[in-house]
Amino acid sequence: MIFLTVSRVLYDKGFGELAEASGIIKKRYSGVEFQWLGNIDKDYVHSVSESEVQRLHDAGLINFLGYKNDVRDVMRRADCIVLPSYHEGMSRVLMEALAMGKPVIVSDVAGCRETVDDGVNGFLCEARNAVSLVMAIEKFMALSEDERIEMGRHSRMKAEMRFDIREVIEIYESLIDTVLPRDRG
Repeated sequence: MIFLTVSRVLYDKGFGELAEASGIIKKRYSGVEFQWLGNIDKDYVHSVSESEVQRLHDAGLINFLGYKNDVRDVMRRADCIVLPSYHEGMSRVLMEALAMGKPVIVSDVAGCRETVDDGVNGFLCEARNAVSLVMAIEKFMALSEDERIEMGRHSRMKAEMRFDIREVIEIYESLIDTVLPRDRG
């Protein structure tokens, strides 16, 4: 089973909690892989060092995939997308995961929680809490294959109903029209 995080490699994105959760899960279960896809942002204050990423990669806790422009193939192979972030804007990665019909496990913070109906298309966990993340991962792992597929279907439906780009554009145009009415003359 593959759990994938797509993000810059930052402690703020829950890197430490994911590494800790991976260690716990890998002691309890075999055949589980935690992948991290994204760049190491050396200039950001809460960046994870290359040596720490390499250490965890070498230890088999987090399979660091580096940066890719197109994440679709990697996301397709994942069973679940995980983002245990401390804070987010509206996460484009999570919207893409939903659009691809992927179940998600995310921290219960603004920008993440909006993508999850807990227990329906994924699970929420407490931010900055590896034990809570482990509990969410284990809930997902306990699901049958059919239940995981159904969870993915609910993600796709949520994406279509809540995050359709055409509707977002319409909302933006409506807001712009209220502030700057167009000359319809």
